[in-house]
Amino acid sequence: MHTLQNDFMKLSVDDNGALQELLNCKTGQQYAGGGMLWRLYFQREDQMDREIIATNCTPEIRFQNDKIQLVYSQVVYGVETLNIQVHVTVWLEDDEAHWTIALQNNADVILRECQFPLLHGVQLKDDQPLLWADRGGMLFPDIRSEIKNCFTHYVASDHLFLHKDVAYPGTSTTNCYLFPAQDEGLYCACYDEDFGQTLHMFRLYGEKLECGFARYPSLEKGEKCQLPEFVVSAYSGNWHVPAKKYRKWADRWFSHQTPPEWVQKMKGWQRIILKHQYGEVHYNYHELSTIDQDGSAAGINDLHLFGWWKGGMDNSNPDYQIDDALGGKDVLKQQIAKFQEKGAVILYSNGRLIDLATDYYKTTGRRISIKDKFGAEIRDAYRFRASGSYTGHFGNRTFTAACPACPEWLDKMKEVVDLAVELGCKGVFFDQLGMNEFPCFDPSHGHEVPFMHISRQKANLVKELRDYARSKDPNIGIGIECITDLSVSYCDFIHSWPGYAETTNQWEEKDEKPVLKYFIDWFRYCFPEIIMTDRDIRDDTDIERRVNHALLKGLRSDVEIYRCRKTIAETPHYSAYLKQANRLREDYAELLLQGKYIDTDNFTCDHPEVDARAFINGDQMAVVATQSHLAKASVTIDAPGYAFVKSDKLGNVECKNRDNGVALQLSKNGLAVLIFQKIDSAK
Repeated sequence: MHTLQNDFMKLSVDDNGALQELLNCKTGQQYAGGGMLWRLYFQREDQMDREIIATNCTPEIRFQNDKIQLVYSQVVYGVETLNIQVHVTVWLEDDEAHWTIALQNNADVILRECQFPLLHGVQLKDDQPLLWADRGGMLFPDIRSEIKNCFTHYVASDHLFLHKDVAYPGTSTTNCYLFPAQDEGLYCACYDEDFGQTLHMFRLYGEKLECGFARYPSLEKGEKCQLPEFVVSAYSGNWHVPAKKYRKWADRWFSHQTPPEWVQKMKGWQRIILKHQYGEVHYNYHELSTIDQDGSAAGINDLHLFGWWKGGMDNSNPDYQIDDALGGKDVLKQQIAKFQEKGAVILYSNGRLIDLATDYYKTTGRRISIKDKFGAEIRDAYRFRASGSYTGHFGNRTFTAACPACPEWLDKMKEVVDLAVELGCKGVFFDQLGMNEFPCFDPSHGHEVPFMHISRQKANLVKELRDYARSKDPNIGIGIECITDLSVSYCDFIHSWPGYAETTNQWEEKDEKPVLKYFIDWFRYCFPEIIMTDRDIRDDTDIERRVNHALLKGLRSDVEIYRCRKTIAETPHYSAYLKQANRLREDYAELLLQGKYIDTDNFTCDHPEVDARAFINGDQMAVVATQSHLAKASVTIDAPGYAFVKSDKLGNVECKNRDNGVALQLSKNGLAVLIFQKIDSAK
């Protein structure tokens, strides 16, 4: 056995290179289950995904400078020996095991994929869920059951294993996942400052669970590479510990600028489609004053302006032409100026889609579109419709995706910035720029093939657009849709997807605590400076809980009534309640809007059925507490080192300051805002 050990962790591999020990020395939890550390997949002519497994290969094991090295001078595929070299290195730093793998391909194959480091037969506690970063965060209490639901029936080799994965940069918003228990956990991360495509993968071989990462080097014969550093940590503490680990690494490259003040103080927006894809006009330019009036009644003074161009929403991108039939340019400019006397107008565009029916596609788009490995364009189609069925079934608009490496696309998006500035808009928005992209295989674009760093290039595109916009107007705000840590580094606000308040249980019928589908707490804690919205409140139901959730997590309100077809005046209960919530946002803007979200740090809450989160700004802290399922809940909020200053509320809430903390009585859907001051500064 070959062993590394310190006060925090013990790691051992046997003579065959199998991981036999991965021990948290503080708690005694053993995570390793024995098994291979890596797999390779190669292509030979038209044969894809040919698997090389480490258990069929014998390493030379070295121990140098407190590092274990596993050196494979060749690998075995079936009865065949291939001239491929693998060099694995692992060392310990406190409670972290750091891993690297170097590959050299001297065989007549293309080495497409490397899965590493693999934890096979990983041992978890019964109460140890998977927390992965899909769409900001998701918790799976029973990962084995989740993987079993991934049976493909026909597509994959389900007779060998069942498989679940998520990609980064993509819908996974950070390049890590973890298995958190109450006081310890297992954290797995890929620290890649070049942001290549990484797969977070989970497999079941029978009942044996395996977790790991996949990377795609695509090495031709004679080529070599070293994959980025991986970290596996058997940590002690709650999930905030690995979140801080990830943020500490991200601080090496994260370069977020302070947004303009109007963005910082933005409570939310109405998202309105003026003209839809199927030609229906919901509002014309003259009616921006009506939109403004309806939003102001709910405390919303900003407008996310969709479908403002001649073609209509999700139509004719990127040939954006101001529509004379909606009122013309002069009217649009006048209405924007009037709207922005007390708010902001954000001009929509799509940051990636090209309509195949446009002149732009015929002259430029076809050439700069993303191609797959067979040279075919990546396509997308949207089927919006009115009350009939014809358009929805047969009238869809078809798009291709622009490769962000092509300078022609940057130039086209700069035209959107120019138009926003000309119209006097305070903000400009690029839809879908934060989402994952299929790797481009078109060599004429001047990038690597396959382009596994395409998301890095999309983020560069956001940065270029932000810098260009700032050169035109220092106070203009730049927004994108969808979050990844990479893309949000370069913009001012995020139109989130999804909305994060969706539940997975029948909480209203059973009077039980709502179980949320998404754990946005993960991303909010890792990157608290990012301004992002809620989403999916499209009607007048379940308003208190969903609005309270936005206040609790520090999300701005995305008002999208009837899927952006109407203003909030159509939902009077939502309008009235949001007005009350926005009064809290205004009165405590320095904390709830401009403060740092710290999740559950700095205070305690003694009632598990009550949700409470905190925000700090300087010496002040706000704690927001709410519950949505009990007739009444008694809870004490204690903030050691802080003095209670005052409270505010939504709904039926009673508050008393006592020696052991602030005692609250929260009725159903009641929400309290508690303001504290650091004791040293209060004296």
